[in-house]
Amino acid sequence: MSMISYAVNAVLLITIGIVVANILAETGIFSRLSSFTDPLCRVSGLSDACILSIIAMGVNATAGKSMLAGYYHEGEVREQEVIPVLIMGAFPVVVGESLFRVQLPAALVLLGPVIGGIYTGLNLFSSGIQAFFALLYSRRFLADPGRAPAPVPAAAAAPLAPFALNREVIISGCRKAVPTLRRIVPVTLAALVVFSLLSATGVMDLIAAAFDPVLRAVGLPGESAAALVAQFVHFSAGYAIVASLLDGGVLTTGTALVTLILGSMVVITLLYIKYSVPLYLSLFGRFGVRVALVTYAASMAAKVVTIALVMVAV
Repeated sequence: MSMISYAVNAVLLITIGIVVANILAETGIFSRLSSFTDPLCRVSGLSDACILSIIAMGVNATAGKSMLAGYYHEGEVREQEVIPVLIMGAFPVVVGESLFRVQLPAALVLLGPVIGGIYTGLNLFSSGIQAFFALLYSRRFLADPGRAPAPVPAAAAAPLAPFALNREVIISGCRKAVPTLRRIVPVTLAALVVFSLLSATGVMDLIAAAFDPVLRAVGLPGESAAALVAQFVHFSAGYAIVASLLDGGVLTTGTALVTLILGSMVVITLLYIKYSVPLYLSLFGRFGVRVALVTYAASMAAKVVTIALVMVAV
């Protein structure tokens, strides 16, 4: 029943996010964002469509990614722009959807204001360095002074008009959300079924055991493995175990932070298996395989850099 409940919740959240994003696009609200997107376009070398997608990811990650895929299929976003945009989009996702709405409250309550606050800051730092290097890459390799101005999405190109939210707008937004939902929902459900089978057959336990050499390499006590395994259940379970190990004197501030960051790598891996890989395949087709691999590698690399800095500083 838990898998069914999770699947129902996942489909509901995805549906709500995509429908709301399409309704907002129909209201013409994105046409009022040019004052924000124009400077970012000049700094990054990306098109208006790319910047709008990044902004949308801060509101709802799935909606922003589906918006980006729509612009990509319509030719308004180039293939080489997709991956940098998704990597840059990780920062507003962490700030908006993942961190302050969910993880920060749990971290502060379970880990205390000091450890919880530092860990929150390290998560922001990790996603921030991803965005920074993706920005440098796009500015260096994607900006083209001779390139004609990128086509501006219809919603963004429209002249400023009174904000309109009425029955017709809502119906139009819902209709435009249907093609995206037809691609995403079946793949998401299939991925959840596969993940449940992997968990039931013990494959996920083998993945958890793979982190044991990593623990030894960074000098963490064996007890930290319990926190990593708990992350496979829920991130809050990992927080609770780290808190108990801190209280028992098993972990210091430094080893606790490293354990938490390694745990976040577990969470990211799970999210990619359950959610990101199927989502990217449904949105971008075969190109989605490369998108998933590169964005996952960027996330892991940023976490490794963060762990190295913590080990040096503490």
